[in-house]
Amino acid sequence: MKTKITHPISVCIIAKNEEANIEKCLSSLKPYGFEIIVVDTGSTDRTKQIAAQYADKVVDFAWCDDFSAARNFSLREASNNWIFMLDCDEWIKEMDVEELNYFRKHHPDSVGAVSRENLVSQDGQYVLNNTDNTERFFNKKLYHYTGIIHEQLAPIRGKDFPCLMLHTVIEHTGYDMTAEQRIAKGRRNLSLLHKQLAQEPDNPYVYYQLGKGYEIIQDYESACEYYGKGLYFDVDPSLAYVQAMVISYGNALLLTGQTETALGYEQIYDEFAVTADFVYLMGRIYMANGMYPQAVEQFHKATAYDTCKFNGANSFLANYHIALICEKAGDIDNALAYYRKCGGYPPAVKSIARLSGNVASSGFGAYAKRIVLFGSDIFILQYIAEQYDRALRDMGCETFIFPFTDTQETFTANAEKLFLFYEKGIDAVLTFNNRGFIMPMQGKGSLWDIWNVPCFNLLMDHPMYYYDTLDISPAHGVVVCADRNHVDYVKRFCPAVRRYLFLPTGGEELQPKKPKKPIAERTIDVLLIGSYKYHADYNYDKMDETVMDDLICHPYKTLEQAVEDQIKSARPKTTDAELKQIIQAHRFAETNLCAMYRLEIVRALVESGITVSVYGNGWEKTHLYGNPHFVCHAPISFRNALLLMEDSKIVLNQMAWFKDGGSERIFNAMLQGAVCLTDDSIYLKENFTDEKDLVFYSLAELEKLPETVSGLLRDSNRMQRIADNGYAAASANHTWAHRAEELLKLL
Repeated sequence: MKTKITHPISVCIIAKNEEANIEKCLSSLKPYGFEIIVVDTGSTDRTKQIAAQYADKVVDFAWCDDFSAARNFSLREASNNWIFMLDCDEWIKEMDVEELNYFRKHHPDSVGAVSRENLVSQDGQYVLNNTDNTERFFNKKLYHYTGIIHEQLAPIRGKDFPCLMLHTVIEHTGYDMTAEQRIAKGRRNLSLLHKQLAQEPDNPYVYYQLGKGYEIIQDYESACEYYGKGLYFDVDPSLAYVQAMVISYGNALLLTGQTETALGYEQIYDEFAVTADFVYLMGRIYMANGMYPQAVEQFHKATAYDTCKFNGANSFLANYHIALICEKAGDIDNALAYYRKCGGYPPAVKSIARLSGNVASSGFGAYAKRIVLFGSDIFILQYIAEQYDRALRDMGCETFIFPFTDTQETFTANAEKLFLFYEKGIDAVLTFNNRGFIMPMQGKGSLWDIWNVPCFNLLMDHPMYYYDTLDISPAHGVVVCADRNHVDYVKRFCPAVRRYLFLPTGGEELQPKKPKKPIAERTIDVLLIGSYKYHADYNYDKMDETVMDDLICHPYKTLEQAVEDQIKSARPKTTDAELKQIIQAHRFAETNLCAMYRLEIVRALVESGITVSVYGNGWEKTHLYGNPHFVCHAPISFRNALLLMEDSKIVLNQMAWFKDGGSERIFNAMLQGAVCLTDDSIYLKENFTDEKDLVFYSLAELEKLPETVSGLLRDSNRMQRIADNGYAAASANHTWAHRAEELLKLL
């Protein structure tokens, strides 16, 4: 069961009597190829036997009431310098090993922090309670642990260290305890913390941990005392533990009825109102003091933050408190509207049930809809479905994702969940590239027609690839195209489709509100995310060659225009039905033409001495492979692609022969603060200005492309202006939230 070690990284774990947790922890590490070190501090159960099945080394350490001593001992036992620290009640939820390797090579003096989701039991299931960031990845030659409990990572040489966020997520159940377990752990911690306080009486971090210790055993008066003492020091408001101490102190003040004292937080508002958690707390403080307009203002402000540490502070909890205030004021319509924005939050659900019988109108918000989305086994479609799902939920919608299924058994199980979701009503369905668009019901027609529900079929590709499905569109089907030419195609060639609209894809900003890395400091000159998809086994005929020659000479044309020009000149009386069949038969000529252009675009740059970093499949089959300026990598996840864009000066894009549409790759590049370099389209020219928001190149003049790129790379100030303008333009109008809002307006 042990994993073959393939990466120079050691995972270090300390354990004692963890037989209930350690296997889940260790098994989550199996896919990654790390050395695993388990240090046992005196287990009397099966912890060591279970660990031996997974770990490369299980060693004993005589417990001495010092967690740092045990941690540092585990570092000495590791064969590698780079350490990933994990606890037994944690496991890996999401990790990209290549990101860790990139971090080792490019940030050798830094510490990597991960996102930790703290779970608690609710109705027999784990649910998210809060999220924190914790430092876990470091070089043991530069860092070690200090503090006998709640140990902290510290530089060995005593210098401050840069801490960077990784896109690794771990889950943690250490706070999910019975009352007896919580009190026992709290008392143990307090004993060690008072011992540490005697050694470090001027350390505010120890006072913070003492406050937490008393909070664990629900002695909130003592918690207030130690939090207050910790904040009496001259602490740095930017430190994560200081922000947490401020939040915890405010909560403890409210729990002990010290509402007027808590109102003193107005004096520190400007320093600490940088998180949804603090703003939400401020709303609760105003509410506790009867200052309801001020409370509503703060709760509204909290919902504008993208992230929070305490689950719901920027969403359902803030909306729930607004609803409580509305109900107290007798505004039942708005109370119901805000309760419904809370999704499945149980107190809100109960309030809706309690109030719904007393009002004729629910006052349901314009965006609070119930939406079904269909997932996919194709990663780009699954990514887009997840983006829409997140955007819709942020707008107060309740959503259900029908996951991709490859067996009848799993399809049936998911269908049962869909029917349960339908019991409370469905306002719309979103499908992607036709999966779920028809949903036939044993000769009774489409499920969406039976339910009288509009189904938006979002096509990421040209509709000519989906002729078989579009020819039997449900009556309630709406085909959504990412290019206006595609809308025209559907109108003309797909008579079964009654409704259609144009909606381009959107973009995602990986780290909102975080300052973008300056262009001059980015390490990747030119980045291309995309595969080389040339169908070598495609048999060209004379029509294919003629059409491709026409498109090369007239790259502003669509494939259907080129085919029609050829057919109508020879056979003027060709019907649309006949023309459609011919277009479909030659549709892969467009795919290969795009591949040919993609190769030529990269070749023009590489052979001019410009280094292009490419992530995708198929490139190893090209003559560019092996060129020192052609840096080729395997495909990566969207999250990692965005991470690379954050470190790229120029992101190169090639449109998939969309002549009047957009692409998520363009908006993603802009939203990560890079210069987007792309061939143009009518839609792009309407929305962006060349050399201001992005840079266009022409497929008809690829010989000019190397000089365009060289000129950009020589002038970082010029690139910075374009990147800044591009970011502003994309964030104002071209995110997934904007696209979701456009769809909801139609409802």
